[in-house]
Amino acid sequence: MTRSQKTKLASLLLAGLLLLPTLASCAADGDEPKGTQADTGTGADTEAAIDPVDQAISDLRGQTNWGGEDFGILYSTAFDSYREEVEAKPEGGSVINDAVFERNTLFQEYCNLNFVLIPTTAEAYNTSLTKGIQTGTKDFYITSQGGSGTAAIALQGYLYNYLDLDIDYDREWWDQGTLNFALDGRVFFMNGPFNTIDDDCTYIIAFNKNLQREHRVPNPYQTVRDHEWTMEYMNSIISNLSTDNGDGSWDENDTYGLTATSVISTAFFYGAGLKYVDNSLEKDVPELILSDKLDRVTEVMDITRKILHENNSTHVGIGMEIFINDRALFGFEVVNYLRALNAQMNSEYGVLPVPKYDKAQEQYYSFSNAGVGTTLSIPTSVAQVDMNLFANTLEMYCLLSQKLVKPAYYEITLMTRNIQDLDSAEMLDIVFQHRIYDLAAYFDDLGLAGIFEQAASGTSDTFSSKYSSASRAFDKKVKNMLVKLQRHSKN
Repeated sequence: MTRSQKTKLASLLLAGLLLLPTLASCAADGDEPKGTQADTGTGADTEAAIDPVDQAISDLRGQTNWGGEDFGILYSTAFDSYREEVEAKPEGGSVINDAVFERNTLFQEYCNLNFVLIPTTAEAYNTSLTKGIQTGTKDFYITSQGGSGTAAIALQGYLYNYLDLDIDYDREWWDQGTLNFALDGRVFFMNGPFNTIDDDCTYIIAFNKNLQREHRVPNPYQTVRDHEWTMEYMNSIISNLSTDNGDGSWDENDTYGLTATSVISTAFFYGAGLKYVDNSLEKDVPELILSDKLDRVTEVMDITRKILHENNSTHVGIGMEIFINDRALFGFEVVNYLRALNAQMNSEYGVLPVPKYDKAQEQYYSFSNAGVGTTLSIPTSVAQVDMNLFANTLEMYCLLSQKLVKPAYYEITLMTRNIQDLDSAEMLDIVFQHRIYDLAAYFDDLGLAGIFEQAASGTSDTFSSKYSSASRAFDKKVKNMLVKLQRHSKN
């Protein structure tokens, strides 16, 4: 598909997406939208064909009247992409900009409120949030920043429990992974279609099609489908590809089998189906489960260190410049970098999931960067308003994001503009359908995040000793976290 074809398709898709809420609005007002089954004379049941998101929006429209009052969102601007989730220019711009603008406009209209955007720097975010809550602010009712930063705020007692709201979180527009981050029967932050950065910060492997053909590497897509895309297989390919440019020094000017950030160690860990902590709404307390899989950890560590340290196979650095310049067969980074590949790379490229540990593993797994990926939380000061009104308003925000922002991001920006074939779309579906959410990555207080990555990246494997120390302290640290939450809940 040429770039002009992609642009035309994207424009048509967005036009259709922006039209749908208008049709839903007409139906809600009692006017039958033209072009429905009822118009065709087929006699089909129109109500049965209504999309569940449209139906939920219609049901809520009469229950979310703020009387024109302000409804604010406080959000971090640590990265430019954080603004993309919330801000939009009325004169148009990117596909996501237009969808966010339409979402914000309809949110104001459907809830009869004034949606106030309150951007703040990363440095000032915590101060703005805590000061506002302590003074009982009505300036903002929802707030967004990186996941691990939000988790830290939760332990200070500043965030409201999602489960105290009358909302059905089993619906498709709520993220089940973050729903299971319950502590003491409470959920303090969640992801959903309003968090495109959570998707943008999910890790993938890109491959250079020109180099793939040059080195006669079998079709990577089929390798994934055949469940043979494993760490050992990747290592067998990249271990013979690196070449020095002649200056005798291995650096960013040479050619490699793989270029990656140091986070690739963590990606291999989660890609092998491992995680430190198991937690869910049904559990009384989080459970450390890695201790039962230490043999598997050792095996994953061994192959990870081979990939990173042997044969000069891998260049570890920041960004995708080496990959973009045709000096690496594989490139590891977050989904967001597909925009740069599309804009800057002359060679063809494809997208793959992180490899499995072995063929016996049932699924391919990835994860989203907990520190960078955003999440949505609710300040405790929200308790001053009618909670039924607030719950309906929050769900409306989520529903409109599901209707407009998610398709604009996923189906158009990602699947139409920033990949080059349908095979890559298939691979991205695999990636997003099987992401691992680990409590340890979000709650730094547990002292587990980064142990595997540090051991894999260093000159020697230090995992056993560091994990042994952290695991002995796990129960105490969990208890301390729960005590903090219980103490704050009584204040």
